Amino acid sequence: MTDRWEEINGRAIEHLRHARHEEALRDALAAVDRAAGEFGEAHPNVAVSYHNLGEVHRHMGSRELAGEAFAKSLAVYEKVHGPESGEAAEALVNLATLDLETGRLEQAEPRLRRALAAVEKTEGPEGAAFAEILFLLAEIHLAWGEYQAAEPLFNRVLDILSDILPGSHPQIAGALERLAEIHTVTGKPERAEYLLKEAEKIYVESLGEEHPDLARCRNSLAEFYLNTGRPGTAAPLLEKSLKAREKALGGSHPAVAQSYNNLGVMHSLQGEPLLALKQHGRALAIREKAFGPDHPAITQSLDNLAAIHREQGRFAEAEEYLKRSLAVWEKAQGPDHAATAQGHHNLGALYLLSGRYDEAEKALLSSRRILESGPETGRMYLLTVFETLANLYQKMGRTSESSEYAARIHKIRRPEQMRRQGSAS
Repeated sequence: MTDRWEEINGRAIEHLRHARHEEALRDALAAVDRAAGEFGEAHPNVAVSYHNLGEVHRHMGSRELAGEAFAKSLAVYEKVHGPESGEAAEALVNLATLDLETGRLEQAEPRLRRALAAVEKTEGPEGAAFAEILFLLAEIHLAWGEYQAAEPLFNRVLDILSDILPGSHPQIAGALERLAEIHTVTGKPERAEYLLKEAEKIYVESLGEEHPDLARCRNSLAEFYLNTGRPGTAAPLLEKSLKAREKALGGSHPAVAQSYNNLGVMHSLQGEPLLALKQHGRALAIREKAFGPDHPAITQSLDNLAAIHREQGRFAEAEEYLKRSLAVWEKAQGPDHAATAQGHHNLGALYLLSGRYDEAEKALLSSRRILESGPETGRMYLLTVFETLANLYQKMGRTSESSEYAARIHKIRRPEQMRRQGSAS
């Protein structure tokens, strides 16, 4: 009887490998039923079947169904092998990875810590599985802007991988990329550039010139040069990255949109606004097609298009893009999210520039209110809002209020990174 389950399960895997999703789903569901019927609900083959069903749903874009299947796989493994088993740890990592894909970092973090403890107990703290979980935890801290927490984790990952893998392995390059990102935002540009160049060398040696991981690394190195005012150095890297991404991923992939975005930033830095508008327009079109018109992924393009129009004195066009960006964040994250506050700030800064002081004050005070009442990490962005408010009140002749904000600025440490109009990343 086991042979029959293995046959069905194997077919599901083969269909998924060749992107025959409907056939894979049919056989994955059949494998679940067959395993439960033959072996009973509490059997490792049932857990394997639920895992494979989750993978099929994930590839089909049904993340909610994928999560349900992965959770059932975890429940079976915990019942059969125990909650601290290696099998349970693997299932927890699957669930956490799905959480990361859908932006649920708060759910992913405790799952990864449970998995880390289980792997440390069953396999020890020096293996590939332990390093994988550490890497994901470090990614969460990086996404939260907790660089001091993320850096030692990435360094630990690098130490483990360096001991168990060849020096030219792409996983080592991935850790170097993340460390470079941390060094970039914490004011160590020379170290960041060195690490990105080392990662590029590893990818070239291990994966070849046309691999999307190399394209991503070159895009990151190009972003570094854009952010340090070297668009000419960034240009060949961006062209290579775009070419590789289009060939490997297709012209409508979001990574291609990111390449167009950065080409747009490059043209802006080189004083070529028409070319910049063209590239940002391409990026926006790809992102709208890939994610829809109300997804936060499109806001980078909207903000960059607004920045170019603003710099050209076309305030009405800039306002239209910024209002749309703000509406996307309000719909996606709610009216009290830090990204919504930044949207209000961007509008306020535009109104200040165009002399619409009353509207600027309203938008900026909305931004301040959200950030002051939100999480501590969001409050770090208050410095930018206070600077703009101080400038506004100075122009309005309200010197006492301007001085008040100027005094408050000195009490706040400048944030390492803030999503701004026209940013490269």
